Amino acid sequence: MVSTTQMIQRLEGLLGTKDLNSWEQGFVRSLATRMHAGEVTRLTGDQVDKLDELYGKHFT
Repeated sequence: MVSTTQMIQRLEGLLGTKDLNSWEQGFVRSLATRMHAGEVTRLTGDQVDKLDELYGKHFT
């Protein structure tokens, strides 16, 4: 099982590449900012679902 933090970190590695579209880049940047501020536990259910979907698209 991959943690929320690990998913964000891996997706953060795709920033600046063509693997993420502009919306996805903004979403990942937003999540990374929250992660670095220690706010990962404050993500909404919808944000976590979208994170899972995006992570699955790129890493499974």
